Amino acid sequence: MSDYVMLYNYSLNDARHLGEVDKWRESHWANINCARAIEKAITENFKDNTLNTDCVKSIIDEYGFDRVNFILRYTLKKSPDDLRYSEANRKWGASLYSPSSNMRQEYYVNSHPALLNGFINEARKVWNDLHLWDSSHCIDETGLDYEGRILVISPSSLKDKYKTPEDQLFKATGGFGCSPTAIGRTVYGFFIKDNEEACFGRSDFIGVMKDEFIPNWAKEKLNISEDSAEPVEDGGMSMS
Repeated sequence: MSDYVMLYNYSLNDARHLGEVDKWRESHWANINCARAIEKAITENFKDNTLNTDCVKSIIDEYGFDRVNFILRYTLKKSPDDLRYSEANRKWGASLYSPSSNMRQEYYVNSHPALLNGFINEARKVWNDLHLWDSSHCIDETGLDYEGRILVISPSSLKDKYKTPEDQLFKATGGFGCSPTAIGRTVYGFFIKDNEEACFGRSDFIGVMKDEFIPNWAKEKLNISEDSAEPVEDGGMSMS
């Protein structure tokens, strides 16, 4: 997998305020290059009225899941009434939100919609095969305190090699970001997978994982009882 440019999600104005215009610009050009690479891949892999979707993985490897998904969803969002795209794909694209400065015509993929629809189908399949946690696995409440809770990291906050269900699980131990009302946004804790300590912004998390979805391996590592998401207090009983 190549060392691709990370997708920059903040607006150009935010980038100016943060002193990150170079990052925004680098991401902007990578978006353009990704769109053109998708067009080229489709052209080169369409033969005998069939699109060889093996090309999808190579584009993802070169530009990363986040950028490829963004470019495809942007193109769909700009074509809401084009029935040559499947209803499921059009719905997927319509849900895209991004600052207006990051929604540029240069990112539009100018391939035949019927062929691009096949490319999108394969790209979404490769993504779904990662079996990542999403909002359906988290408590549907806002304003939760995160301290001491098992959190789900947003895939967009992880590099592609760490986009795994195991790497998404994070135990919060402190930081102002644990509180929904604090000015500070940093959450400290550790990856449950390997106990590596780290910190993230509160917005890097999808939310608190529902008890029923906490995998057994995580319960065992955290010494959590089967009928509760709270750590066992009576010391040292390993869960089988």
